[in-house]
Amino acid sequence: MPDNFSTGINFDSQSSVKKAAEKAVKTTVKTTALRLLPGADVRRELENLAKLEQISAAVILGAVGSLSQTNLRFAGQDEHTALAGKQEILTLSGMLSVAGVHLHMSVSNAQGECRGGHVVYGCLVYTTLEIAIALIPHLEFQRTFDAATGFKELKIVPNNSFPES
Repeated sequence: MPDNFSTGINFDSQSSVKKAAEKAVKTTVKTTALRLLPGADVRRELENLAKLEQISAAVILGAVGSLSQTNLRFAGQDEHTALAGKQEILTLSGMLSVAGVHLHMSVSNAQGECRGGHVVYGCLVYTTLEIAIALIPHLEFQRTFDAATGFKELKIVPNNSFPES
């Protein structure tokens, strides 16, 4: 494995790889879906969901909807950008856990022009936002400071409170 590949499991021998693969096969990913209503703040609602449901690890499978207000932080920028007008959500992807969320979104305006970036507070649902989420209960997504990037980055560890099968 490359040194920068983070799995949350030490792959220092073939036997540990086999053990990890065996455990992964025995574990079932669960799914859920939700609809955010008009006026809901996308980031805030997904953070609240992760905390209320005590989500140890989850990934957004897909989402469709629209926004009345859109704020995205573009690559390499310190500040967010407010996009004018209503936007259609083309994609919403991200990782969720009680430790935090990391969300990216691409949107399209009335002229079909697309923009995308990091989801910050202030992305407000216009008519609906329908989201499908995969819950990964045997893992725990943590956020730890990475000196190389200067940000809290994803650390994947086994969820010790998950019952073995």
